[in-house]
Amino acid sequence: MGSRKLPLYLLAATTLAALLSFAQTIEYDGVEVFFSTKGVVNVRHEGFTKTTGIFKTWGPNWQWIGACSWQDDWVSLKASMGDIDASFEGAFQCDFAKVSWRERAWLGLDSFLIELNLTADADSSFAGMAWDFDLPISLFAGKRVTLLLSNGTQVSVKLREEHIPGTWVINGSAYPNGVGWVIPYDGDRGLVVAVLGDTWPNGLSVHAEDNRQWGGNTYSLRSWLFFNFQMPKGVIVRLLVYVHPYSSRGELEVGLSRVREAVRMLQGGESSDAVKSFLVSAMNLEEAAAARKARGPPLMLVVYAAIAVVAVAVIAFALLKRRRS
Repeated sequence: MGSRKLPLYLLAATTLAALLSFAQTIEYDGVEVFFSTKGVVNVRHEGFTKTTGIFKTWGPNWQWIGACSWQDDWVSLKASMGDIDASFEGAFQCDFAKVSWRERAWLGLDSFLIELNLTADADSSFAGMAWDFDLPISLFAGKRVTLLLSNGTQVSVKLREEHIPGTWVINGSAYPNGVGWVIPYDGDRGLVVAVLGDTWPNGLSVHAEDNRQWGGNTYSLRSWLFFNFQMPKGVIVRLLVYVHPYSSRGELEVGLSRVREAVRMLQGGESSDAVKSFLVSAMNLEEAAAARKARGPPLMLVVYAAIAVVAVAVIAFALLKRRRS
């Protein structure tokens, strides 16, 4: 009897865990944030995923091999998420790289911070490494985003409606000292985002890319970490990604002021750890934990849990019916 129930129990538990792993969401005043098990971050608004934050790599001669090049194809060995933090660990390996990765996120009251660490497990070689914020062309064609530069300048960039074959960099978007972007959604709502690290105290090479050139359907707001990068065994690359949802002019200014202060700290010679401490302390993690416990699980978590229960029931019924036949 017990030997018959065990496989059914394991299958049901596995199905439930798999479905719920994608149901972990954090709400920021009408904006929902959720992570994949590989640490890719998605921001949803009014039922649409409007922004995806993801790490990408290219091998020598600009090879694109999904297992290494696309974060959501990396191997995940650990993924967990609580009220105010999330952590992910894994590895990726292909003919140009063998790397272990670790990501942690602090989920504050009004914003969140991601720290991504990459460690070379063997000598690895990259034509490029970048963090992208991907935006659906169907939702953002013709709209404007604002590029934030390390000298305090803000540059308005129009995301072109029509693709220009052979030209993937959007006019007016390429700068050597970018630190972040303002991504408007509608009205006074949107995101302030920044990519930071003490390796790049004066910002990174940035541009907005039209992925229709490669058959895609998104724009990428790209921050390049490295070009032609040799990563010997044991070398660690670390970056910080700050995301501040806003729903008013005042909240927008709070996000911008934090990015400006983080950049000032880096340019003054302070470390990534110091910047991380500053941003995390500004997020009011204790208040965030209390607010989320009082609010209860997000609606999407309840919906996915219900779907998971139904799925488990269907599987159980099908297996029992098959055994009786």
